[in-house]
Amino acid sequence: MRILLLCGTIAAFSLATLPANAQDGEQSRALLELAAQSMGGLDRLQDIENFTLTGFGQRYVSNGSLAAHPEAPTKWQSVADARRSFDLANGRALLEERRNYMFPFALQRGHDLTRTRSLQTGRSVLDHPLPALLAALDPDTTLGSVHYEDGMPVIPFTTERGELLWIALDPEDHHLPAWVRWISGDAMLGDVTNTFWFTGYLPFEGVYLPIGLTQRIDWRDQIVFSFQVDSYRIDVADLPQFPDAPSAPFVHSAGELIVDEVSPGVWDVRFPDGNVLPELEATGGAVIEFEDYLVMMEPYASEGQTLDRIDAANALVPGKEVEYMIVSHHHSDHAAGLRAAVSRGITIIGHRRNEDLYRELVARPAVYYPDALAENPQPLRFLPVDDVLVLEDAMQRLEIYHVVGHLHMSDAVFAYLPEERIIMHADFADENYQWNWWPGALLDNVEHYGLDPELSIPVHGTRDTFAAKVARVMEQAQAAQDFCDTLEASGIYQFGCPVQFTRESYSWEE
Repeated sequence: MRILLLCGTIAAFSLATLPANAQDGEQSRALLELAAQSMGGLDRLQDIENFTLTGFGQRYVSNGSLAAHPEAPTKWQSVADARRSFDLANGRALLEERRNYMFPFALQRGHDLTRTRSLQTGRSVLDHPLPALLAALDPDTTLGSVHYEDGMPVIPFTTERGELLWIALDPEDHHLPAWVRWISGDAMLGDVTNTFWFTGYLPFEGVYLPIGLTQRIDWRDQIVFSFQVDSYRIDVADLPQFPDAPSAPFVHSAGELIVDEVSPGVWDVRFPDGNVLPELEATGGAVIEFEDYLVMMEPYASEGQTLDRIDAANALVPGKEVEYMIVSHHHSDHAAGLRAAVSRGITIIGHRRNEDLYRELVARPAVYYPDALAENPQPLRFLPVDDVLVLEDAMQRLEIYHVVGHLHMSDAVFAYLPEERIIMHADFADENYQWNWWPGALLDNVEHYGLDPELSIPVHGTRDTFAAKVARVMEQAQAAQDFCDTLEASGIYQFGCPVQFTRESYSWEE
């Protein structure tokens, strides 16, 4: 405690004696040096070659809430047995952790708790006050002018790699770093302001470090990461083996689009891989021809994939282009290309409860990371679905229904072509799922609306007969329950267990 009080005294004295005409960079550096003094002294911090923290927490699953409403329950991923090793001398960190979705997930990897390892470099290392402060004080870093936010001085700094960040210091807590901020790009949200808060500073080997780490984004003031540190170790002699390079994010492969005409005026347009979820292989959806226009199912996965599919659809019939895009639901994989579709002036069809959210997404700026909508601004044109919406002309009839009885997504829609007996849907069935937690939903919706599908065209997966999809769903339901039974025998109760499936005529029980 005496050290902290002394640091506070030094901070007050240094600020008071700073010349009034000091250059912006000098004032910024003086404040940063005060923060370093409070954390243990600049020399001490600069002598640290590495440190390791351990702990546990939760991570937000991007835009994965049950409904579009701002107060809807969100979906989380637990983080356990976490260790993050910072190699300050080489500007990198190794993140190791076990993850488990805190909701039922269709793929085994969502629940297997395998220890993951990922190398972090550049800006991704600067979400902790020690490397962030050292980066800000690096001679090759450019410091900006101090401004104030909620009474705290905020200092912009640009690293030698050109990464722009902001660091705030708390004058009521000895000018210790309060948060670090940066801007990232997102397909759905445009420019995203990330603020990583540091709380609960305690001394570890003479260095004050936070035991609470919380990340918020500027969309709905959403917490996206909450972590509790349970140990710090400084200058560890046996750092783990670091990978050679950071893990590259998965992107859809260079394979060409697959365009199949499945019925006169109906095409299946998809990529051969899963993009967001590699295990799910093909992703895309149907394109339906009307007298004067085309309708496409789902802006899935990314801006690039969505625009590629729109371009492919527009080449199918001379003089006809996609004028309507059906968005099955608001989850981040299925609506990732929403802004891209709007940039083409396409009218969005979705459940009425999603309209406010979609307007939020379209209205967000993309200045730091310009996207298709920023380059070609267009207003959102929205056609709502309540229970059923019918698009019909002399050539085609398309029925779009509100999804009922699917507890993965309340504000969803699916489509049906009664003449062709084709059902088009998302997150009902995929032959690549290992488990299906809501196997009754597919049949429940078909029976609720009195439909008689023969062919199924999913968003992710491959088209097949409806009967084959139903059979595969039942196998997946049995596999999910077997998984639950295995865990329960060990006294473990997984999210989603037991499988709540009550359709007596389709039960897996004999």
